[in-house]
Amino acid sequence: MNHQVPQTILKITLLGGFQLTHGDQLVTAVDTPRLQSLLAYLVLKRGTSQSRHRVAFLFWPDSPEDQALTNLRNLLYRLRHGLPEADRFLRVDRNTLEWREAAPFELDVAEFEAALERADEAPDQDGARGALERAARFYGGDLLPGLYEDWVASERRRLRQAFQRALERLVELLEAQRDYRPAIDYARRLVRHDRLHEPSYRRLMRLQALIGDRSGALRTYHQCATILERELSLEPSPATQEMVEQLVAGEDVPAPPSTRAGRTGALSPLVGRQDAWAELRRAWRRSVAGRPRLVLVSGEAGIGKTRLAEELIEWAARQGIATATARCYPVEGELAYAPVAAWLRARPLPTLEPVWRAEIARLLPELLSDESDLPPPGPIGEPWQRRRFFEALVRAVLPGDQPLLLFIDALQWCDRGTLEWLHYLLRVESRARLLIVGTYRPAGVGDDEPLSSLIHALRSDDQFMEIELGPLNRSDTATLATNVAGRDLDSGVVDCLYRETEGNPLFVVETVRAGLPDAVRQLPSGGMVCVPRPLPSRMRDALVARVEQLSPLSRSLAELAATIGREFTFDVVREASDASDDRLVQALDELWQRRIIREQGEEGYDFSHDKLREVLYVDLSEARRRLLHRRVAAALEHVYADDTDAVAARIAAHYERADEPQEAVEFYRRAAEVARRMHAEEEAARCYERASALEEEKPPPSSDSPV
Repeated sequence: MNHQVPQTILKITLLGGFQLTHGDQLVTAVDTPRLQSLLAYLVLKRGTSQSRHRVAFLFWPDSPEDQALTNLRNLLYRLRHGLPEADRFLRVDRNTLEWREAAPFELDVAEFEAALERADEAPDQDGARGALERAARFYGGDLLPGLYEDWVASERRRLRQAFQRALERLVELLEAQRDYRPAIDYARRLVRHDRLHEPSYRRLMRLQALIGDRSGALRTYHQCATILERELSLEPSPATQEMVEQLVAGEDVPAPPSTRAGRTGALSPLVGRQDAWAELRRAWRRSVAGRPRLVLVSGEAGIGKTRLAEELIEWAARQGIATATARCYPVEGELAYAPVAAWLRARPLPTLEPVWRAEIARLLPELLSDESDLPPPGPIGEPWQRRRFFEALVRAVLPGDQPLLLFIDALQWCDRGTLEWLHYLLRVESRARLLIVGTYRPAGVGDDEPLSSLIHALRSDDQFMEIELGPLNRSDTATLATNVAGRDLDSGVVDCLYRETEGNPLFVVETVRAGLPDAVRQLPSGGMVCVPRPLPSRMRDALVARVEQLSPLSRSLAELAATIGREFTFDVVREASDASDDRLVQALDELWQRRIIREQGEEGYDFSHDKLREVLYVDLSEARRRLLHRRVAAALEHVYADDTDAVAARIAAHYERADEPQEAVEFYRRAAEVARRMHAEEEAARCYERASALEEEKPPPSSDSPV
């Protein structure tokens, strides 16, 4: 009896990155961009003979023909030796090349396009929906995001457009079926797919309004306006502005017109940071070549560290490069490894074995509820257990061989555990295509602190670079002020502004927004003179002036947000406030319009600068401070009722400052146990000490900082 031997399948992934598997084995020999590009070109042209001369010219257009053909011959030799069973897939002769269409392989691009065809041919809406959802699953990202050849760019554009049309059709279909929740998920994906396509934001806003999530719709508008201003120096279109006005007023939002807005304009350049930007790009190129690095952008408060790093994040996102961001806060109550948890939540987790997912559940406890057979992780007591935890985080964060850009803001406040894991990551993954960008204030870091130790260790391994930012010169100050004011400024005004701010970008921006005409007085001779300010701090003057412009409701909301002490969500603010949803939405929009807050991540807001938070918090009376901390603690308990472990330390700190010691002790002890499970011994010891001190009725240490 003849038994048919099953053929080993070659699986080819080109969308979102390059990956080959043969059977159950990952193929690593096809490991250079040129090899991957050649294989991709042939498989996308499968079943069609390709002339050697044409392929050689396509890949080496600037080389003489003989040299280009020699290059192709060498590349083919490497491909045939690196690809398992190459002759089953490739047909090669003296004149032509061909990928055999009948060979046993699976290609994600082919599956994506086949699903689109089935959607077009589907006899009913359910069939079309299923096919479009299948297409969305196969589209893992842009075609070969790390390759930049012209032919790749052309194919990438074609597939991006096909994916956008498929998502738009799927969202419309789901909306027609009144299945709003999945429609919102796909609409969010549309926004991420093309962050400059304004109609996608309006579509998402409308869907959020349909389910009563007007705060979410308002947040989508803020995200849209921020991106358009930053990237194109444009305001949202009248149609988008009209929609948000209706949202704030509590009116129903109509369907948008079917026409698609075009996109014009140019990138708004950084002011005075061209050299620093060039250094960042050079660091990225070195990292992509396989030498992971940590780049720290340093300087005083308001000097533009975060703005520079965000420019790189936006640039990378436009190239289809994987990115993730996190922020540290100068507060008690921060969960150990919180920045790593933020990075993990920023992108879908890769497929991992249960042993690794169980370790990751230390930071993402929602995995335990989603996977009932996943064993809960026990305490970390031995060094090998900590190494296994660190290794699990590495496997979860790194996207295979694809380049990755990680950003962590305000590293001077980072916990020891995160810094030690960063050192582990850069040491053990010495060939990863990884760049970590951080910002910090050197004045806040002592020689004996963990960040200094990390810098010293990486500097000795040539895996560290620091970019120090200084004040702007007069010319750049004038440019920045003109951009913020939206009009040309008199040279006397610029002189006054430069003397007043000493070129600090935050001072410049805040002074202009607080009311530039009040900063100078015109002399009878026609000249300008700076008006002395009554307060000792230039920055505080500007910030206080901004805060005093707020309506009473928005000021109250800002004070509540400052008490929270870090990024905040609408759900927490709503739970802690006694205002109605309608009034909160209006206040939130005013704070955003006045640039007091900005969107942060996908679900929250944060202050545009920590100094604004500080001004609001310090000016609170002690009685109001205690009241707000009590409300915030109760709100966190309610909103995170299913996972209070993640916020236990924050709840404890709020209860302590609310002068509620009994509740604070309970949550400090819970936070200590959470820290012990992650081997964050310093954090565990601190929480136990605070609990013991409160039980003994020792007065808590005074603090002028929000939690």
